[in-house]
Amino acid sequence: MPARTALSSSTTQIFIASAPLQGICAVTIEVTTHGHHAVWKPLPLVNHVTDLLATEDFVVKRGISTMTPGFRTMHQKLRVLSLRSKLFVILILLSLVPALTVGFMSQLFIVRSSTHYTAAISSQLLRYMSSEINNYLSGVNETLNTVLIDSEFQKFLSVPRDNVPAQAGYSITFRPLLQLLIQSKKEILSVLYVDRLGKVYSESQKVHVQVEYPFQQDPVYGQVFDMTKEGLIAPHPLRYSIFSSSQQVVTFVKPVIDLRKQSIYAWILIEIDAAWLEKLMDQTKLGPSGQVLLFNTRSGEMFQFGEPTALLYPLRDELKGRSLDAEPFNFTLEGKSYQIITNPISMGDWSLIGVAPLDEVNKGVRQARLLTSVIALISFIVALLVAYPFTGIVLRPLYRLMTGMQLLGRGKSVPIEYTVQDEIGFLIKTYNKMLDDLDIMRQEVIQTKVSEKEKELLQLQAQINPHFLFNTLETIESYSLHNNGEAVSDMLQCVSRMMRYNVRKDGGRAPLAEEIKYTEDFLHIHYYRYSQRVRTVFSIEPELLEMPIMKLSIQPFVENALKYGWSPLTHPDGSDDFEIQISVRAAGREVLFRVSDNGRGIADDVFEVLSQLMNGDGQEAASSPFFQQHTGIQNVYRRFTLAHGEQFTMKLYRNAHAGRGTTVEIRLPRG
Repeated sequence: MPARTALSSSTTQIFIASAPLQGICAVTIEVTTHGHHAVWKPLPLVNHVTDLLATEDFVVKRGISTMTPGFRTMHQKLRVLSLRSKLFVILILLSLVPALTVGFMSQLFIVRSSTHYTAAISSQLLRYMSSEINNYLSGVNETLNTVLIDSEFQKFLSVPRDNVPAQAGYSITFRPLLQLLIQSKKEILSVLYVDRLGKVYSESQKVHVQVEYPFQQDPVYGQVFDMTKEGLIAPHPLRYSIFSSSQQVVTFVKPVIDLRKQSIYAWILIEIDAAWLEKLMDQTKLGPSGQVLLFNTRSGEMFQFGEPTALLYPLRDELKGRSLDAEPFNFTLEGKSYQIITNPISMGDWSLIGVAPLDEVNKGVRQARLLTSVIALISFIVALLVAYPFTGIVLRPLYRLMTGMQLLGRGKSVPIEYTVQDEIGFLIKTYNKMLDDLDIMRQEVIQTKVSEKEKELLQLQAQINPHFLFNTLETIESYSLHNNGEAVSDMLQCVSRMMRYNVRKDGGRAPLAEEIKYTEDFLHIHYYRYSQRVRTVFSIEPELLEMPIMKLSIQPFVENALKYGWSPLTHPDGSDDFEIQISVRAAGREVLFRVSDNGRGIADDVFEVLSQLMNGDGQEAASSPFFQQHTGIQNVYRRFTLAHGEQFTMKLYRNAHAGRGTTVEIRLPRG
């Protein structure tokens, strides 16, 4: 069977992974191989008859059409329509296109002119409001600058918190300036001074401050201690007030620079009644239901006076991803459109956000849209009465073919019944033949994948560590030289059972009881080699003994436990407390295998390589020089992966409970 055959006509090329089909190739099939795995995938239907396919506007590259699915479906339907059906389509286009074009163009002009006018008025109002706020804050800032450069105030900065007399003496000089500021601006409720030494100074006739209030732990006032430039804090409760803690205020923050140390040492907080800002924002109305909001460009915080509306949070999320220096834009929520205008406030990271509903504009658009729809509907009804009754009969077999192709895309091959001998009948007949060929190819690919998988499993199963066999033969020779026939006979029986277990043709699987017996024979030979018996504890649930598992899936981990955790030189007298625990138990729909020892443990570099293999990075781990000489665990991991895929997990961790040693844990699906 050729791996890739090309059927071509004019500029159309269709690649198929078998011998060429006769007649029309209705589906392209491409079979690729990745290592030992063959993959088949059905590709879109391609008509190979030149009189039904205009090859100049339909190109297939490497078996995949470059046309979009929607356009491809429309393209195929137009080709199989009769002359009467094509005339029906042309009639619909001639009746609908002019009406729709006029309607949509008129809507576009209405929306564009109205939104531009609304944006101009709204932007002017926002600039006015922003200018009022900026002028107000600039006046406050200039007054505070006079206080900050006062020599007595600079001395006040370094006075300790507990030196109240010195604080009172220095505050005499700058206190009149703060009082004048409060008297000139009635909306200022309080002027508060805080610094890093913990001093708190307040000037107010309306607010009584809790001197011991934890300003740095307060979620609102705590941000003051990180501010390095003038800024605003959105409306919030005046929590540190003794009698009016629910009073809403807007805080203007002025960092204080210690002129001697040239560092920010303290902050002055101007507490402005939030009602002043609310009144200013209410005076600037953007239509009957327009709103003005505050938005912090740095933190993404948004504030609205009164009860939050449904628009607040979606608009905040939209503004986070936009540049507020851009032109006004439209925002739609729950079918309602709004025009959004922005204008920054010079001090701080706040901007004014104007929200102007476009209800009136949309009303005119809806009227135009209704008129357009009525005209289009009348044209469509006329077209239906003239030509539509004749299209159903012509399109019916094509609908069957389309349904069959959709089922094929979902993996179901359903032949289509059609007996009329015309162009459509010829196409359906060829499609049905293609389904038969596709089923044959699919079975061939699946059988190839299964055969290759079984072959690799058997190859991995047949790999035996030759060093173990050589060492065993040397041990047998040693015992024979000492005329210990009983030991020689015992070892030969163990080796015989192990070799027979390994090479017998059973598909690479055996009952768990036989795998345990294989491991016991291995430990028995180990005893003769070193004249020291390794204490081994088996904990196997009886109902699992007949469960078939991969052969040689436990012994490699026991061998590794002996290699890295046990040494014959540790206790020559045999008093070593080394122990291997092997347990197999059911865990729901899984079976849990665990091999654990309390030995000296695996070296860090070996532990890292094995962990990398078991964490799923098998390709990179396999390239490690370690696995060029130590193939046992990699062999087991590869065989389990081939047999169970993602349903299998293997974990390696140090035996923290015993303080030393290593544990390998394997989870397999049960059954």
